[in-house]
Amino acid sequence: MKKIFFTLCSMIVAIFFWYYLGAKVILKDDSNSFSKLQCVSYAPFAKDESPFLFAKGLVISEEQVRNDLKLLSKYTTCIRTYSTVGLEIIPKIAREFNLQMLMGAWVSSDEKQTKDEILTLIKLAKQYPEIIRAVIVGNEVLLRGDISAKKLYEYIKEVKTALPNLKVTYADVWEFWLKNPSIKEVTDFVTIHILPYWEDKPANINESIKHLANVRQEVEQILGTSNILIGETGWPSEGRMREDALPSKINQAKFIRDFVSLAKEKSWNYNIIEAFDQPWKRVSEGAVGGYWGLFDKNREDKSVFSGDVSNFPNYKYLALGSFVLILLFSLLLRKKDISTKKILLFSFVNTSFAILYMLQVEQYNIISRNHLEFAWAIVVLLIQLFVYYFMLLSIVKEKRTNIIPSVLFYLASFIAFILTMNLSFNGRYENFEVYGFTILAVSFLWLYKNQYSKLNFGKFEKVVAIVLFIGSILTIYNETFLNIFSNIWVIIALVFAYILNKGVNKNISLWDLKELAVYILLFAAIFFAFKYGFVSNNALALKCNLNPTTLPCELKKSIGLAVYFGYIGFVTVLIAVIAFIINKKPYSLIALFFSIGSLILTNTFLGSISFLLAVYLLTKDEKRSLT
Repeated sequence: MKKIFFTLCSMIVAIFFWYYLGAKVILKDDSNSFSKLQCVSYAPFAKDESPFLFAKGLVISEEQVRNDLKLLSKYTTCIRTYSTVGLEIIPKIAREFNLQMLMGAWVSSDEKQTKDEILTLIKLAKQYPEIIRAVIVGNEVLLRGDISAKKLYEYIKEVKTALPNLKVTYADVWEFWLKNPSIKEVTDFVTIHILPYWEDKPANINESIKHLANVRQEVEQILGTSNILIGETGWPSEGRMREDALPSKINQAKFIRDFVSLAKEKSWNYNIIEAFDQPWKRVSEGAVGGYWGLFDKNREDKSVFSGDVSNFPNYKYLALGSFVLILLFSLLLRKKDISTKKILLFSFVNTSFAILYMLQVEQYNIISRNHLEFAWAIVVLLIQLFVYYFMLLSIVKEKRTNIIPSVLFYLASFIAFILTMNLSFNGRYENFEVYGFTILAVSFLWLYKNQYSKLNFGKFEKVVAIVLFIGSILTIYNETFLNIFSNIWVIIALVFAYILNKGVNKNISLWDLKELAVYILLFAAIFFAFKYGFVSNNALALKCNLNPTTLPCELKKSIGLAVYFGYIGFVTVLIAVIAFIINKKPYSLIALFFSIGSLILTNTFLGSISFLLAVYLLTKDEKRSLT
């Protein structure tokens, strides 16, 4: 009866947890309604489309655009677009629904593409002048460093000359207007982007509106004009936390409602980013990039404008998942004669893990972008499920034994290593997979308690532990202590580092790793110097904007593309595989060299795998000297 009672208590606790999280922790509708938004950014891409597919023959559906603009016309009087080529049908349909436009031309380092954009912009603006509120020549061009301010000035001047009766502007993050005030001379008004979440020092939701107001006032004072359009502002509904700026459905609704109220009070001109969630943006901006929409990717209302808002609207399904897990794992108690204390411990762990596991399932459902990432999620969730099982099994066992397969610990450790390296070297767009890894960290601490000597780890595990420790420090430096998810992840990473180090044979010391450490530090120094002296050199970037055809600029561009498309990571893995097959020290060192380069140049996922393989090759024979 005690087993049944505690199992029922576990189920009740889980159900109450999800009910509270989903149905109680909500933003209540405070009737802070408004008639219509001034303007909203609009990209016409369906959930499986992106602008990158134009080169493969994508044609935007007129029916899709018509349905979108019909919906948006109920909430706004204006849409902002960012490109013209391939989107020529938008002005015609916008006119049907009495929508005005902030029509944008995409300006980039590709001169031909930019010329096509500008010519199309001019043509459409002349064809539909009655709906054009203004034209925007370029979006965050200076932020990206695509062209020089001088070249941008020339493009804007060209459009102004061609469209003398229309207002012309340029849009960029507010700091870049302050860095390039000369652009104001050729524009009819200033268009600034203020996104508190994306600031170099992010503002949390409670400080975000105040921060926005302060920034707008600062720009007005420095540039000496009040003729300002806030061209982009908003808040993401999902994604990773940045310092203490947390994306959530509640925070998004709170931000939009508070901002619109203040903008009305201050008589500000503004545009909200954006109409619909755009999954394609997640490729370059991480999961958070796809969740800025007022409507989701299926054009369903996210209740941003009015109504109650929950961060977990599907809490009933998550509660059901936790319920099933608790029930299934409680079967381990059958025919087991154990104490009340153990039953209580079992129930506590089972309840906690069932909730954490479903939180991790929900996170993967949000952040997984493609088949590869879904496969990653399935592998990680299976590992967590097996460890979950072995943890509960160890509680009901009469005697403490080594019941967990070592392969599960190695897999979990390697995945934790990869994720820590991602956060250390390319963390801006990476997520904190803390829920499921809390299951792993707690389980391994419990399962290996007082049995570390039996692990008999060697140099390889000690190196992994040290690098994990260093990665944890870098993560704290990147994220600051304000980020609670980062802090939890660091604790998880340190748990893995602790177990790896604790299980190392006592005969192995740090001194035994001195030569490998010298190689690692030397290679890291080389690539850090290369990255900040060449690849990310701002002075060189400015020179390349003026004259991109020089050899250093061509090389810099090629390396940038190789990093962006992950080619460096693929080459690094190939080298590591060759080193593994040949199994000779010089090749292993080459693999180590390129793996460190891949990490520092932000191809971190494949770089981490290559690093693990290279270190394994250089440490696997305990008797072999590196010399």
